[in-house]
Amino acid sequence: MPTPSRRTFLSLGLAALALALPGCPERDALLDAPLTVLGPVAAAQTLTWVDTRAAAARVLDLASPTLAVRSVPVGLDPVLAVARRDHDEVMVLSRGSRGEPGVPPAPGTLAVISAAGAPARTYTVGSPFNAVSQTSDGRFAIAHYLPSATSGRLLFNPNEIAVVDLDAPPSAANPARRTVRSFGGVPNAVAFSPPMPINGTPRTLAVVLSDAYVTLIDLTNPQRAETTVRLTLPEDARAIRPTQLLFDPEQSTVYARAEQSNDVYALRLAPVTPDGPDGNDFRPTINQLAAGRNPSDMALIGEASARKLLVVSPGSRDARVIDARANTTVTVPLDAVANKILLFAAPSPRDATPAPRALLYATGGLASAVSFLELADLDARRGQNVETVQLSRPVLSALDLPERGAVMLDHTSAGTTGQLSLLDLARRTVSPIFAEVPLQGATFDSDRQRLWVAPSYTARMGYIALDTFGPGEVRLDEPATRVIPLPGAMGRPGRVVALHPASAGSLTVLDAANPQRETARVVRGFLLDSLLDRSAP
Repeated sequence: MPTPSRRTFLSLGLAALALALPGCPERDALLDAPLTVLGPVAAAQTLTWVDTRAAAARVLDLASPTLAVRSVPVGLDPVLAVARRDHDEVMVLSRGSRGEPGVPPAPGTLAVISAAGAPARTYTVGSPFNAVSQTSDGRFAIAHYLPSATSGRLLFNPNEIAVVDLDAPPSAANPARRTVRSFGGVPNAVAFSPPMPINGTPRTLAVVLSDAYVTLIDLTNPQRAETTVRLTLPEDARAIRPTQLLFDPEQSTVYARAEQSNDVYALRLAPVTPDGPDGNDFRPTINQLAAGRNPSDMALIGEASARKLLVVSPGSRDARVIDARANTTVTVPLDAVANKILLFAAPSPRDATPAPRALLYATGGLASAVSFLELADLDARRGQNVETVQLSRPVLSALDLPERGAVMLDHTSAGTTGQLSLLDLARRTVSPIFAEVPLQGATFDSDRQRLWVAPSYTARMGYIALDTFGPGEVRLDEPATRVIPLPGAMGRPGRVVALHPASAGSLTVLDAANPQRETARVVRGFLLDSLLDRSAP
């Protein structure tokens, strides 16, 4: 393999050596301090790590001829680094400092780092939050607390959140901090709606999920009060935890599925006259829909004017089609238990015309068969619309490839030879692909042309070309802990990066379209860049 790039590694190695020579100043204790990093996080053709002790991000530019590394300061005590959706930026959430000898108190912050090298933006979220959720377009982010996580403070408010408009500059009003209404619980997660038309105006809603209730926040009008909806009666002590949301914008309806509940909850957002300047102009009405035993997945089917809810319930071994407006349910018995739904449009062995259909399958080794469901005339035909396809082994996990008209199934289990199956959605046939690795940890490249795997027990990286489903592999210098594909841009090819276990940073960069050992590039020591700038403990 070509000689590794050692620009950063060698320069810092000489600096460290000089400090240890006789007659030189005493060796700085920072050189022996542990290097703890968050990441890496991919954005464009950069990878970003966050040195938690130095409170600095190291941005490695893989499009640079010299593979340049730049250092960007972030807030004290960084706890999370994530990519901003639909933007070539990385967000770093820091808890700040409560104040220590020689370290003044500092508020929590959210730093936004551009892959292009533009100056970072820092939003002061104030409190020591430890989680960030964001809208699908990356416009809004909410900093909040994860349950049962410590804050490192004597007192904190677990229902406090900070709403950040990432398209606007930091200001006294951005972020907007507030406390969501609580019925004794704390937020478990935050989800976001697509634009929901309410009173003729599209709104983006943040939905805070807590045990036994959900809270709706109108991000389009952040000054308005939140709306909280209980999913149980006050005297009901069940630990119902909402885990899945679906949004039907045309019907202004939110569907919630919850653990420990056999119902799906439909929240219809009815327009109302606001009660004062800070009042909302909508009010949710709730309807509980029987969904079988232990519903595990749901999907919206049908046209907007006749939208229905498809639910699979492994406990009752059936699928249910629910019309929330008419309050009717059609039960479809299944020959094989299912806990997942994949909607797709394709022909079938008996109909050459592409049409909306559903694949119902189970992960976790629950079944060795899958069900194809014809979505037309379900009310009348019910079980006649189901075709069962037998598999050779139970399915542990699956990767949906609807754009390829296929699903890749992983049958690997302890003590057995690895095996993948390729399920053709149109032909409804199953083709085995023998493998030495499971699908866990497999990664798609940015345009879903290849699927990459890199097991930690061998110095090889494998891939499957998704246009032909032909497998291949590349020999590396050492085992990889993770594979990160990076997209091409402005004439540059896409790349795939194999990370290696090294505290100072070690990786191999390959051409994603033509991965060859001979053209690979190895980089080591990049996390030592600006080591002597690290803050004293």
